Amino acid sequence: MYTGPAHAEAQADTASVAGKYRAPDECPDREAWRAALRAQTGAGRGSGVERLTVEIERSGQGAHKAYEGRIQDGAAIEAAAHRLTSGGRRVRGASCPEVFEALTLIARLGLVGAGAEPGVPAASAESAASAARGEASPAPSAWTLSAAEELALAKDPLPPGIDPAPDTESVHWSAAALALWGGAARATAGADLGLAFTASWDRGALQPLLLLGAYHGGERFGVSGSRAGARLERVALHAAACPLRFPRISAFGLRPCVDVDAGVVRGSGVSVDGARSHDAPWLSTGVQLRAEWSPWGPFELGAMIGGVVALSRPRFYFEPDTTAFQADAASLRAAATAGVSF
Repeated sequence: MYTGPAHAEAQADTASVAGKYRAPDECPDREAWRAALRAQTGAGRGSGVERLTVEIERSGQGAHKAYEGRIQDGAAIEAAAHRLTSGGRRVRGASCPEVFEALTLIARLGLVGAGAEPGVPAASAESAASAARGEASPAPSAWTLSAAEELALAKDPLPPGIDPAPDTESVHWSAAALALWGGAARATAGADLGLAFTASWDRGALQPLLLLGAYHGGERFGVSGSRAGARLERVALHAAACPLRFPRISAFGLRPCVDVDAGVVRGSGVSVDGARSHDAPWLSTGVQLRAEWSPWGPFELGAMIGGVVALSRPRFYFEPDTTAFQADAASLRAAATAGVSF
């Protein structure tokens, strides 16, 4: 759960038990919370608005990030001498504004419950009655929501004028080792190795990911119909862009992606008199299906399979009529990554 800096806890400016507010920095602050309640309930200072204890926590990172919010009457917490988690209401969501909106509605429903005097929340009236009898203040029964009220949690909009702070940690970074098998610029089976960095964002319906890396590989092979051989070396940049993720938030997910490779292929003769080397530009594009899995903490695994279309087809030959190698027009390719997030 969230362990970083939090908004300052709000102390109620009434003589009653003070409520508290705690949330990650990317969430709306204490003043936004109080303004949201007043906009929906019309309750001012000295009301139950100032007694509510609210806590929002964050778990996970990047695409796996989620939020949990809890709310309870501050007087009930102190009188019962127990933690917030033992009563009140809880909600979970993929974003802090989503949880904030749900907690605002829960608070509104609890504050305007039946049985209160005009202008006094039901929660405060019940707490006052319990205090007069010398009893511990119970959690307000008005917070037991009906099915219709539960459904309203997903529909009630954020009150006008409330502008939640943007999520300052929406970018998820990772570094990984990269291996690629196959492709249009390979003459034999084998892997090219390299490094890659990825950045992913949580943008509601879209879950974009950008991968940028570099790889190098070499191979030696014989040329059919001759005693000579050849050697190929590849050095290239590899980039992939993935706009979506299914499911949106989970340890395992799939992404459709497009990719581009740009680099140089060097061909040289082996066991050939007067052998020379030649460099040719290499450019290709393709599509891939990427699977990613976070089995533990920051450790991440990825696997990709797709097709590559060559935009350039370098040809290497010993004589004009003896071709040592020419890149394929299209080919299948697979890849894998293993890395850590930070």
